[in-house]
Amino acid sequence: MNKKIVTFLLLTIILLASCSTVFAANTATEKVQSSKTTFEVVDKSICEINLNDMGKFTKQLTSYDKEKRELIITLNVTNTAKPEQTSKPVELMLVLDNSASMTKTYQNKKKMQYVTETANKFIDSLFGHFSNIKIGVVSFSSKDNIIDGAIDNSVLGTTGDATLLKQLSTSKDEVKSAVTSYATTTGPYTNIEAGLSLAQANFSQNTDTEKYIILLSDGVPNLSLNIDVADTITYSGVNAANTKKKLQAIDNSGIHLYNVLMGYYEVDVENPQAPLVQGSTSQHMTYGDLAKEVFGTTSSPTAGKFYYINYENLDTTINNDIYNSITYTKDATLKNIVIKDYIPQNIIDNFKFEYVAEPNIGTAKPLDTTDNSITWNIPQLKEGAVATVSYKLKLKETVDKNIINVILPTNTKVDIDFESPDGKGSVSSDVSPKVKLTMDNTTAKDPIPQTGNYTTWFGIIILIAIAVFAYIKVHHMNK
Repeated sequence: MNKKIVTFLLLTIILLASCSTVFAANTATEKVQSSKTTFEVVDKSICEINLNDMGKFTKQLTSYDKEKRELIITLNVTNTAKPEQTSKPVELMLVLDNSASMTKTYQNKKKMQYVTETANKFIDSLFGHFSNIKIGVVSFSSKDNIIDGAIDNSVLGTTGDATLLKQLSTSKDEVKSAVTSYATTTGPYTNIEAGLSLAQANFSQNTDTEKYIILLSDGVPNLSLNIDVADTITYSGVNAANTKKKLQAIDNSGIHLYNVLMGYYEVDVENPQAPLVQGSTSQHMTYGDLAKEVFGTTSSPTAGKFYYINYENLDTTINNDIYNSITYTKDATLKNIVIKDYIPQNIIDNFKFEYVAEPNIGTAKPLDTTDNSITWNIPQLKEGAVATVSYKLKLKETVDKNIINVILPTNTKVDIDFESPDGKGSVSSDVSPKVKLTMDNTTAKDPIPQTGNYTTWFGIIILIAIAVFAYIKVHHMNK
């Protein structure tokens, strides 16, 4: 009987020990001390992402300390775009109205004075901005049709209604002198087509130049080229159609056209010399109606750009709006850049994460454990600017034995959303530096004892003691 009891107890002890050992092995993650491992970088690949040819993102290993078992990874975003501005040679013709109406005054100042002051300031600015510019000056009105005291309209409507005051020149002083002199002679009528034609004919044939025409007039045309005598000095109709056609032809030729019509205060005033409004027996077309017939509207111009203004607004229109348009610099700012760097779970489990410093541009959020990512927001990045942020990955004191001898990427992927002048963009890459842990051959390779193992052996010892005690007790009773 006692042998059976002892045998039963011994089998029970063996079974409990086996189950406890398996349980402990299955419930505890084996850890090793990181100090007993060799830490090395096995891949220094640089993650590079192009942002619509306007920017560049890089993620790379910038520091590595084998003894401290840590590394620093740096993220950079560079706006590689350069401000775009006119680099070609510039040819510009000023086409100025010197018809009789321009000799009148507006708010105690001659209309021509508004033009000369504004144009000369414009010339100074252009020569100051461009190193390769030529400017010419054309005036237009009409010939005098009073010959020997009699009216002779046959002399009207020719290229002689315009005068080349200064051919394209690199001399600022000579161009300004031509502008000042334009007011010394006038003609009775307005042949805009003649002025535009003469200006266009005096551009060079060089196709590698940016060409501009700036037209300044106080009214719509009542003359045009190659018309019948019956059509002279008439508003609307054939003169409007001819001038409109010329504007469109210039625009289609590639010349940048800016049309400035002064006298907006009369936009709703009837022109007594204009035709009657269709369907009316007494109402004449207004100056605004006539302007629209030739130039279109400011929002929907016939050709180029159209400004309908008052004289006091001439300086701002020419020296601000048009000047900025001609010297236009394209905004190459990158905006609303959102960078998400996803970090693998085994890196998060075995490394301590911390930012080395705050980003110099934008804000970086703490590590988000819901998707194992960090997010870096950059509201805007100007041309040539570089945004940077760095973070450190340092091995914990104990690490999972399962990562030993395994190549570990330091990130899963990088996703970037951004906005550029060309639109929104989204790019991604999974390239990253990689590290590896190996056991140090100079140290013991046994894993650190885990809590589950201690419990198992403690239980076994107790069971053995109980079994021995029971055996002695049974043996004693049998005696």
